[in-house]
Amino acid sequence: MQKLLTIVIPTYNMQAYLNRCLDSLIVRDDLISLIEVLIINDGSKDNSSSIAHKYEELYTQSFRVIDKENGNYGSCVNRGLAEATGKYIKVLDADDWFDTDEFEKYLIALEHLDADMVLTGYNIVNAQEKAICKTYRANLNSGKAYDFQQLDYDRVGVWMMHAVTYRVELLKAINYFQTEGISYTDTEWTYIPMHAVNTIVYVDYAVYQYLIGRDGQTMDTSVLVKSVWQHEHLARRLILHAESLSEDEKKGFGFLTLERQIKYVVDLVYIICLLKQDSSQFNNDKLVEFDLFLKEHKPDYYHLLAHKRIKPFFPVFYVRFWRNHKRRFPVDFLRNVYRKLNSR
Repeated sequence: MQKLLTIVIPTYNMQAYLNRCLDSLIVRDDLISLIEVLIINDGSKDNSSSIAHKYEELYTQSFRVIDKENGNYGSCVNRGLAEATGKYIKVLDADDWFDTDEFEKYLIALEHLDADMVLTGYNIVNAQEKAICKTYRANLNSGKAYDFQQLDYDRVGVWMMHAVTYRVELLKAINYFQTEGISYTDTEWTYIPMHAVNTIVYVDYAVYQYLIGRDGQTMDTSVLVKSVWQHEHLARRLILHAESLSEDEKKGFGFLTLERQIKYVVDLVYIICLLKQDSSQFNNDKLVEFDLFLKEHKPDYYHLLAHKRIKPFFPVFYVRFWRNHKRRFPVDFLRNVYRKLNSR
């Protein structure tokens, strides 16, 4: 029997969080048979696998553990998609969790839906304060089917992968795959399939609980700075994907949203390299190579970057400065001056 929803949980050394994640998926008896939980253990060196196998033993009809060699986040999603038997599929990170009550309501609603993409609300939870600091809600009628390519961006807002559920058949029809060996590929999951989405339904339940502020999390500033070339790789893939789309596929809401995300990721690469990294971390040759790639593939945005300021009130065009002078604006000096002033 086909499951209603496959939940893919990429897991690497998550023993401190995995119980909370999996407990949140234990719904009432008449609903648990509708879900397939695939815990993809990505070569963990802690007790993540043994924890996951306990749930597999207790809930054999719904939980399955797949132990594999380490291949990073994208490899787990690819394996989960290949194994999925659900009509729909959703990714849940092992350090996050679902609101169980909202999840039950979502499953009941999902039984009566037929769409390429289903959006739900989510909460962003601060690890230090242990409180919700932000909630995503779309300004759409809950349960109503919309033509995705005709959506109004202002009504939908900016969402992350935590909101997204896809129809499995859609992903397989476009031969979707996620880049392996790097982090941050949840952006691919959110934006690359959009060109193929025709129908979307928003269900107004805050199902996903996204934890921020955890030590070592990929969104920590220190980790972002060290991982800048993963973002550069991601930017290249998104740009090349956009180029591969047909003229018809470039007319809809999905393409406009993809273009916005490309600009965001590209901006992040330049901001990190030219403003955030210390001199010892900065790799000029790699940035030059990416700059040339951008000039060839996104010439309009390449030229627009020359007008980016460090701050709106600080009229230094830092990308143009780097291109013209073959060196960064002296951000290290400014940073040291700022620290000295604040230490007095």
